[in-house]
Amino acid sequence: MEIEEVKKIVHFTRAEKEAISGFGLPLDAFLPLILSIRFGGDWSYSSEEVRSLAVQDRTTMYDESQGMGHSLEEIYLFVNPELLEKEGRVRRLEKCGEKEERVMVERPYRVGVRGDRVLKATVDPSKMEILLEELREREIVFEGSNAYDFAHELEHLQQKEVRGVGLWNFVFKAKDSIIKHDL
Repeated sequence: MEIEEVKKIVHFTRAEKEAISGFGLPLDAFLPLILSIRFGGDWSYSSEEVRSLAVQDRTTMYDESQGMGHSLEEIYLFVNPELLEKEGRVRRLEKCGEKEERVMVERPYRVGVRGDRVLKATVDPSKMEILLEELREREIVFEGSNAYDFAHELEHLQQKEVRGVGLWNFVFKAKDSIIKHDL
């Protein structure tokens, strides 16, 4: 790695620590948010003092006339998250952590969630900025992918491991016949 790249990482990390220190929360509460900003995706963290969960929402803005756009990321950090309500059931495949195969799970289509505190990081690639703010709202409703993602991370906080039916239980079909799995 080049020295200039190392300097950028150190500068970014210092600015990141300064930005989050102003919220008066334990620094480890921010781990899901930091991981989501740095590596993408949704994350959760639990210790004896705090539980936190980050859900990432992406929206792409595209200007047809310019042929240019960008994907805005809004990452919601819930401190001590709790599920208030859930609605619907959606079956989907998920892959998580070290597990080699995806598993089929059922997730709610819509969730009402609450946190002791809720922060939002808006990552804007067009401005190369990350805006961090605390929301007044402590309750948010998510639908679709964000609801699934919240439920997935909450499952990690509650039982550490995501459980479901393994992909190896699925059956291949070819048009109108079943392909046999001979072992």
